Amino acid sequence: MNNQKNEQRSCIDVRYVRDNKTLSGAVCVALSKNVGRKDRKVDLIFMPEEQGAFSVRSTTELMNILANWKVSFEERKRVFDFVAERLRMLAGEDTVA
Repeated sequence: MNNQKNEQRSCIDVRYVRDNKTLSGAVCVALSKNVGRKDRKVDLIFMPEEQGAFSVRSTTELMNILANWKVSFEERKRVFDFVAERLRMLAGEDTVA
């Protein structure tokens, strides 16, 4: 159950418009595979419903991609708040490790 809670905090649902249809996707924030290294990296991923996943390098790039996918301004603010909180949480975990 605890793992399920952590997974829920790793991703957030996002709605976007494509061809006049409202579709769903997800934005995920997780540590990359190099967990054992000292310089832990974070993956920011946008997964639209109709395609594969997009790995992005920064929150700015993520916001631009979401805008291009016609994600509303309010939805982008909600995603940004989630990403910021998740990054703060991962940074806190990093200081403990």
